[in-house]
Amino acid sequence: MKADIDDNDIRELFGRISSRFESADDGTKEMLAMLVNTTLKYRETLEHASGIPLTVGETRSALDAFMSVMQTRRIPDGLNKRIRDLLLLWLEELKLRVHN
Repeated sequence: MKADIDDNDIRELFGRISSRFESADDGTKEMLAMLVNTTLKYRETLEHASGIPLTVGETRSALDAFMSVMQTRRIPDGLNKRIRDLLLLWLEELKLRVHN
């Protein structure tokens, strides 16, 4: 039950973000979908491995770091492991999409 609530909270967060990009091009919408799907998969992996799911706060922090990387081309220092791992998953997915 708690996992479903957290999934919905994460989906709601991305829903609020995507509503700001309603008029965005298809590439931007695809990137948002990739972020959502990758986040939920990672959340499930974390929950199975440690029993502790990814939080909305961690997701927000990872999004902040992602935006920083997009602007600076550098991964910010001081990220905790879970946030850094999610960020790296997003960057790998983005790299795969750009190169395919």
